[in-house]
Amino acid sequence: MQSLSRLIGLGFIGLCLLSIGLKALVALPGPLGYAPVDLGFGPVVEPVEVVIWYGTEKEAWLAEAARRFEASGASVAGRPIRITLVGVGSREIADRVARQEWASDPPPTVVSPASSIWIEVLRSDWAARNGGEIIVGATPPLVLTPLVAVAWEERARVLWPDGVEQFWPSLHDALVDPRGWEGVAERNGFAPGSPEHQQASKWGFVKFGHTSPLRSNSGAQALVLMAYGYHNKTSGLTPDDVLDEGFQRWLREIELAVLDFGASTGTFMTSMVQFGPSKYDVVLVYENLVIENISTAEARWGQPLRVSYPPATMFSDHPYAILDNPLTTSAQRAAAEQFRDFLLARPQQELALKFGFRPADPGVAILTSDPENPFNRYASSGVQVDIAQQVESPSGETIAALLDFWQREIGPYAARLEGNN
Repeated sequence: MQSLSRLIGLGFIGLCLLSIGLKALVALPGPLGYAPVDLGFGPVVEPVEVVIWYGTEKEAWLAEAARRFEASGASVAGRPIRITLVGVGSREIADRVARQEWASDPPPTVVSPASSIWIEVLRSDWAARNGGEIIVGATPPLVLTPLVAVAWEERARVLWPDGVEQFWPSLHDALVDPRGWEGVAERNGFAPGSPEHQQASKWGFVKFGHTSPLRSNSGAQALVLMAYGYHNKTSGLTPDDVLDEGFQRWLREIELAVLDFGASTGTFMTSMVQFGPSKYDVVLVYENLVIENISTAEARWGQPLRVSYPPATMFSDHPYAILDNPLTTSAQRAAAEQFRDFLLARPQQELALKFGFRPADPGVAILTSDPENPFNRYASSGVQVDIAQQVESPSGETIAALLDFWQREIGPYAARLEGNN
């Protein structure tokens, strides 16, 4: 019996020594590898880091999805995958990657601007500066959100009393009216002495905001929608349309009435929540940002917000683009593919819905029986599932013409506004 016990004991010790030896020689996934037991010697298992430069509009969803992904124990060749998120403006993403200007940020493995517009700009700029193609594979959309107008409800009723069919002409006329809201009220049929006219006479001039198109995707989208709105079409926008003198005069009148051109779309939503109607009457923002903030704004100011959809709008599709050599390694690209597939899987698409995004997966229904579903919860505030029409994304040449005009004609005014703030 003692011999048997001795053999069992020696066998157990041998297995322990074998396990320790394997740990010292091989990077094992799971408990004997990188977590949760660290024996203090043997090769260190370096994680594969996937750095994602992303448009900050999807920060909350992306951060939670990354946490879930890392918790799942995802790995490449036995190495754990670590996701590093870096919030960068969409236009800035394209510009800095093409120039390979990282500053204090880690170089990206993946870029995910708000819109595919900036993927095409990056491709073009990279080829011009460096030659070749920098994006590998497809660039699928992760989530969708349209550009909308959000206004305090009492102001929206005065500005668009009969609906938003004349969305852009009504907004233009309101911004150039020297009598401000009082003139808007009278032009839209609210006679002096009516409750609406009495309210409007206290509001002053119309306070409108959108982001800088030179720094933010939503600002560039705003210019595209204005151009389409002026020319009364939804496709085929050309550089000649941008050079039209009537359009340029009309656009200049709108833009010179804007109170602020910020770098972040979220800034306008935050300003509406923080400062109330004294700061902005109407701003152009993403639908998901309105959904995130609508309850807080109403609770703070005792006034509801109203979401209005232009007759034709644009979706931000938040593409996921994996960068190729020389910026990434094969292990990083493989890890980035895993995270992409994780984001596009049904659980993360359903999670996106809770953050106010429209899932890119058409199999995930926007409307559900859940009363907390934001498209149910905020339907009375104008949030809607069906979008009547979308405009065609213009060519890079047309976008360049719009941005060049804006920089030349509005840029100095925008710089003065920034200097005064």
